[in-house]
Amino acid sequence: MSTHRRPAPRGEVPSARRRAVPDRGHRRADSRSHRLLPVLLGVALLGIGGVVGPSVINGGWAGDGDDQDGKRITFAAKPADDPVLGLVYHGLKPGDADSLCAGVYELDEETCTHGPDPAPAGLKVTRDVTPLTAKVPEPAEPERENAVVPRDAEIVRDQGGSSLAPGSPALIPDAAPGEADFIMGTHDVACEGDGRTGRRVQVLYLHEFGTPSRYTDFLGSMRTWAAGVDQIFDASAAETGGSRHVRFVTTPQCRVDVAEVQVPEAALESFSGNIGALQTLGYNRTDRKYLIFADTNVYCGIGTFIADRRPGLGNRNNGGPSYGRVDAGCWSSVAAARQVTEMLGARLQDSPNSTGAGSCTDDYDLMCTKDRSGTPLRTVCPQSHETRLDCGHDDYFNTDPKPKSYLAENWNVAQSEFLLRGDGGDDIPGYSDAVPAEPDATPRANPTAPSQAVPDASGGDASDGGGDGLPPGAAPGASAPGVPAPTTGAPAAGTPTAPAAAPAVQAVLEVRDPNSTSVRLTWSAASPTATYDVEVDGKKIATTVATRAKLIGMRPDGKYEVTIRSTNGYLAKAVAQSAPAARPAANSWLMLTNSLTGGAADLYAARTANGTPVTIGGADGDAQQQWKLIPAAGGSYSLQSRATGKCVIPLNGNPVAGAPLVQGDCTSTDSGRWSLFATDYGFSLRTTTGGLVAGVGSQRFGASRLLVLQQPEQARHQSWTAVPG
Repeated sequence: MSTHRRPAPRGEVPSARRRAVPDRGHRRADSRSHRLLPVLLGVALLGIGGVVGPSVINGGWAGDGDDQDGKRITFAAKPADDPVLGLVYHGLKPGDADSLCAGVYELDEETCTHGPDPAPAGLKVTRDVTPLTAKVPEPAEPERENAVVPRDAEIVRDQGGSSLAPGSPALIPDAAPGEADFIMGTHDVACEGDGRTGRRVQVLYLHEFGTPSRYTDFLGSMRTWAAGVDQIFDASAAETGGSRHVRFVTTPQCRVDVAEVQVPEAALESFSGNIGALQTLGYNRTDRKYLIFADTNVYCGIGTFIADRRPGLGNRNNGGPSYGRVDAGCWSSVAAARQVTEMLGARLQDSPNSTGAGSCTDDYDLMCTKDRSGTPLRTVCPQSHETRLDCGHDDYFNTDPKPKSYLAENWNVAQSEFLLRGDGGDDIPGYSDAVPAEPDATPRANPTAPSQAVPDASGGDASDGGGDGLPPGAAPGASAPGVPAPTTGAPAAGTPTAPAAAPAVQAVLEVRDPNSTSVRLTWSAASPTATYDVEVDGKKIATTVATRAKLIGMRPDGKYEVTIRSTNGYLAKAVAQSAPAARPAANSWLMLTNSLTGGAADLYAARTANGTPVTIGGADGDAQQQWKLIPAAGGSYSLQSRATGKCVIPLNGNPVAGAPLVQGDCTSTDSGRWSLFATDYGFSLRTTTGGLVAGVGSQRFGASRLLVLQQPEQARHQSWTAVPG
């Protein structure tokens, strides 16, 4: 893996369009006969959220290249639908002259969309692309497991962590070693921090209820397309002397985390319905942009944005939630990159080369296409630039804009906090952008981090779903169709990946972000290549090369002495104190977080079917992770899902040790009744029949471990804390 140090600060649609359900059981596993073309034009993307006043947001303008006082243009009527081309306008309203979305379409008073994009030549919205990688195994149906309770250390290893001292807290180091901000994983995506915290692009696979899931067919492909998005951004940034990587939600194994979500029937028939369904399920975080692979055939691509041109990080496009969608006929890295770029706020109406109707005039450019304004495109860059951003480096993306230029004084996508700066340092000041640079086609270097195992040919292990292997018959090392040529992500030979050590190092340990079971640790580097022993209350719990980590499995409102040791007498100490735990309240929505890992009890993919397993997942706060304790007889409770209104019960209604927890009807039987008991690490959920507790089991459903009934032990993964929903 290559590492990147922190840069120094700088001065309604007909139902016939829905996918038909094949008569082959629950899941579709047939291969597709059509190959994905490498170049396609994608979509426009969204930012939805709080109030933005007209004084800071631009309207729609007729663009003529230089006239920034152009006349507003509007379109009073929507074009006729053309479903074959994916041009479906149901639910879209043309922005009038007084609208912030003048010249394009509005979804609400503040949220705009450029509308649907046509499928390019050679692609059909109704014809699905072919998977790029091998299918991953279907999840095994839950079954009763043996009564052996997994050790805490085994659960911690799933998170990339270490637990060397039983009973002590465990450590999950950040992926990047030393003081590097992030690391390029073996699958060509940047991994930073814990992979979840902060502003990130979350990849979602969506399918409707009643339509078989093809998640396992396309998991590896979606990860490959996401890596292609990153390559497009990095190659485009190189043209102005910089480097940018997409800050995806990633797994502990440094892969793109692709979440499967089932939405209600007909939810994907319109873009507004799609957004509404996701928001109902809680996919509305202000620090997320949702890149959607929709398993349907309505659009090629569509998305939304906020018409905010203000410079700086306060721009509304620097937040969320935002939504960008690519349908199955256009799945590719290029289409996905267009979605991500649009979500970040590209193609604002007053940019120098705007058409005034949502596009731009500079060809060749990933974002510039013909639109209903009739404004002709002009050839400014070579055709090889068709999969790169901002041909002239003057409309929406430039890592080093010239003073007084449009991008120096207005919103610049390259400044987004959803992107990471990297490749060993700051952008190069004064880099000339008079002639667009051709991207470096040299394959990326992929050295392996000291603490990370090399994935097998299937692309990983069970803990993150794998899915990056090549399809049957493909030669190792072959380029996947639909993915642009990779660019160099590692520093050049001889370039340091971390700052040189100072002659004398001050050992400093900082403790931040406490919650009831964890804190964040950051310490100064002893040297660029140092390793560190981490001790808690005198017991060694981990050895790591990172200088940032999360201490997990702490007692609520507990104090611990943390010591960091390294070579040459390096010694840093601090007291880490966790926060008190909230008391779970009946009849209110809450997230059940595991006292060991901090993960959340999760109804898999928000599925509505009885028997859907309850797993342990990354704590995101979505509706499938929110639960309500409903009072029942004798001081007991039923546990109800916010996503479906159904309850948690043992498999087959049989409360025995080893029984997985699944979704079922909220009946009055004792098998679905729970009592709460206080523990040293929060509380336990115990069945009223048999006194068994809910803990993390050994078997998995896809990448996620199941929650199962277990005999009460001292395992911390059998304890829970409550976070208000």
